[in-house]
Amino acid sequence: MKYLIDTNAWIAFLEDSPMLSNRAALLMESNESVCYASLASVWEAAIKIGLGKLKLPYSLDHELPRIFEESGFEILVFDWRTVTSVQHLERIHGDPFDRIQVVQARQHGLDIISRDAIFDRYGLLRIW
Repeated sequence: MKYLIDTNAWIAFLEDSPMLSNRAALLMESNESVCYASLASVWEAAIKIGLGKLKLPYSLDHELPRIFEESGFEILVFDWRTVTSVQHLERIHGDPFDRIQVVQARQHGLDIISRDAIFDRYGLLRIW
């Protein structure tokens, strides 16, 4: 199976947080899973760090690419079509990072690993 890992999920996974469900952790660790982290989610984390709302024990620019690679996570970038598709998305949620991830999950046929139940309202299969 292929999964898009939301910001809260990859942070919890990398910090070995008890907030991450066992099911989500097992899927993210499984060799049978292909896990993607959206570049939008890294951007979201960078903004939160810059605003002082998030602190991580690793740098996003130097250490996170290596950590993602070691964890088997692939980066999912977005293009013109993805960005412009957001304008046609149902007006359920206003967070631009989540909206990009909804479009990416749909475009690539991905289920989403997230604690955020808002993704359910978009018809995505969410695991937590």
